[in-house]
Amino acid sequence: MMRNIFKTVLLSSALTLTVSSCEMDQYPNDSISAETAWQSVDDAIKFRNGIYSYFKSINGGYFMYTADLQSDLFNATVSYSNRGGDMHRWDFEASQYDIEDIWQYNYVTINNCNNILSNIDAITGEDEEETATLNMIKGEAYLMRAICYHTLATRFTKDYEPASASSTLGLPLMTAPDPNSKPSRSTLAETYQLIKEDINNARTYLKTAGEANAIYFTVDVINALEARVDLYMHNYASAVNLAKGLIANYPLDTDVDALSSMWLNDESSEVIYRTFQSVDERANSTGIYLQYSTATESFSPDFVPSQWVYDLYEDGDIRKEVFYRKDKITCLEVTTEDVYMLNKYPGNPALKKSEYEYYHMAKIFRSAEAYLIAAEASYMNNDETNALSYLNDLRTQRGASEVSASGAALLQEIKNEWIREFVGEGQRMNDLKRWHDGMQRSNPQQESLVMTGEGFTTLSKTADDMRMVWEIPNNDLNANSNLVGNWE
Repeated sequence: MMRNIFKTVLLSSALTLTVSSCEMDQYPNDSISAETAWQSVDDAIKFRNGIYSYFKSINGGYFMYTADLQSDLFNATVSYSNRGGDMHRWDFEASQYDIEDIWQYNYVTINNCNNILSNIDAITGEDEEETATLNMIKGEAYLMRAICYHTLATRFTKDYEPASASSTLGLPLMTAPDPNSKPSRSTLAETYQLIKEDINNARTYLKTAGEANAIYFTVDVINALEARVDLYMHNYASAVNLAKGLIANYPLDTDVDALSSMWLNDESSEVIYRTFQSVDERANSTGIYLQYSTATESFSPDFVPSQWVYDLYEDGDIRKEVFYRKDKITCLEVTTEDVYMLNKYPGNPALKKSEYEYYHMAKIFRSAEAYLIAAEASYMNNDETNALSYLNDLRTQRGASEVSASGAALLQEIKNEWIREFVGEGQRMNDLKRWHDGMQRSNPQQESLVMTGEGFTTLSKTADDMRMVWEIPNNDLNANSNLVGNWE
């Protein structure tokens, strides 16, 4: 049974040390005093390694694709064996195990950040270099906490609307490692206030210059997160301004080879931050879209894109060639060579221990998002000229043609571009909720290959369906009487 998150906080500092340093094994792994653990800059660095290691484990894989299985972008194949079936059918409950993990382990990461923020000031740097290192770690902890809280907000709260945020349920907020804490839920305004405060604190302490393919946080990661948060908060002018700086510094891939390398080798001029992985430090395989069966000498994916998704791309769009793959597929008794699979996660060769593995460094921030943030925020700020300009800048660099649209048609083009660019990256449900849109599954590529009918290819949901917002896991609702659920 999944442990209740508010009971794990006592263990989380020990967990961080266990992850980051075998040198600390001499201490009991369920009780390490702050006085013992926080004595030097080296101790702070060990805790820093721990939070990054844990952060890697809560990104990519099912932490990313669980939401996409709920969306209208994919169809379950006849051999999917109910993997992700409750999410796909929209009959999942508060005990859904992937949702439990996403909730719990984001909060464990938050608590590990709280552990740093509550103790790092006890260490005094002996020179400017040590002081700068301590400030960097402090800034990284603030930023990581902000990322986790925003991730949880997009899944477990309603969309942020300025007029109602003060009366809308937010998250239970923890800013100190308290093992006896049973926090009630904040308002959504308070949740986002803490996220913005953490971003501002990160700016105060974190001064690491940005660079492509960074595996540690930089000032540009701060900008990328705040641009994203400002879009959700309707701070449109600020979102555009932050996005512009990222667009200028992280050029997009404009040819097939470069774009293919980003998804195969996890390297690109447009990647602002990725979680580090090595062949000996891997987390979260993504094999549901593209997995090979040696028994049938063909692919056997659990989910394939719908035909209407593939049809969004015009010929010449390099994403159409890179993101999709047509090959022999065998699912139970059905064999076909006419269905496209999602090809964003073919398996980084540097991370493989055997041929058919699908590990990647999660690319949490990249500049393509900045173009879409700038386009959408400009449109919402009644600036259609710049909205169209940012949209077409992204499209033409991907090899697609310019569009000419205004009003509702322009907004629809922007919405479609979010799909074209971020298909399979866990973004779709966030977008639908932000736009207050429902969803309708339709038009599978090949009906004989996929599960059809009610709950599958014909499933339709309105924007106010309660499962647009995930329920807080049962374990936490039962253990903490101060929590109010989303579905009550």
